[in-house]
Amino acid sequence: MTQTLQTWLLAWREAFTCIGLGVRDARHAGLWWRSALWCMAVVALWLGLYGCFGRFFVELSAMLALVSVTGLLGLGVMDGVGTLANGPATLSQMGNIAGGLGSAAKALLSIGQIALALLALATLFYVMVFIVGAIGTARLPLRWLLLERAKAVAARRYAPWQPPAGLELSSPRPVWRRLLLLLSLLIPVWAMCVLVSYLLAWNVRMIYGAAAEDVLGAEQQAALRRAQRPAIAALGLLLCLLMLIPVFNLLVPALLCSSVCHLQRRGWRTTGSATNVE
Repeated sequence: MTQTLQTWLLAWREAFTCIGLGVRDARHAGLWWRSALWCMAVVALWLGLYGCFGRFFVELSAMLALVSVTGLLGLGVMDGVGTLANGPATLSQMGNIAGGLGSAAKALLSIGQIALALLALATLFYVMVFIVGAIGTARLPLRWLLLERAKAVAARRYAPWQPPAGLELSSPRPVWRRLLLLLSLLIPVWAMCVLVSYLLAWNVRMIYGAAAEDVLGAEQQAALRRAQRPAIAALGLLLCLLMLIPVFNLLVPALLCSSVCHLQRRGWRTTGSATNVE
């Protein structure tokens, strides 16, 4: 337990350090203004799409909400499901008028709860489609728009480096552990935690291989990624939190590229000594 806590504390410290180095590097090679202009262009594009095809996005959000509510009803996790599932009260159950009115009121309350859930989920999906679409569009040109410049800036600040000597010998994750992870997704709460963690690290993982392709092979990249998994998760969470800060979130694409470059280079070691920032 102590070792795990220490590992995550070091991961968070490394993530904060890489974010700070990324902010410093964003001032160079035109990274900051390219990132800001591209983010504004993406937001304007999706606002235009929502304006021109608003009905389509409303219907899409409503359909996603309906599917979600149907799944929740099937699992029986929503209040009032029992009333609807059992159908209307029979004559034997309605021995008096008060009992009949009470049953009808419960049914109406259940219908109202489901309608409110549909409305809330539809609103959530309407916003989430915009966010996911904008983030996905913003990621498309990062490799040629920002990453190569970020790699050039980061390379100036480090002494010559090469992969750690034991990196090639790192064994991949056993097959049985991957199968166990897939089976664990059947557990509702655990599955949500796993999916959230993967989504948080998604942006970092997307750019991770491209930032190392000139130096590391595929096996070396996988080995280094496994070694830096806690730091990758922490860095992904910090970048997601930075998206919530107005104006500063325009620099997130540049920070993503720069911080990943620093994370990798700080994880690599030169022969016989650590890689030091100049």
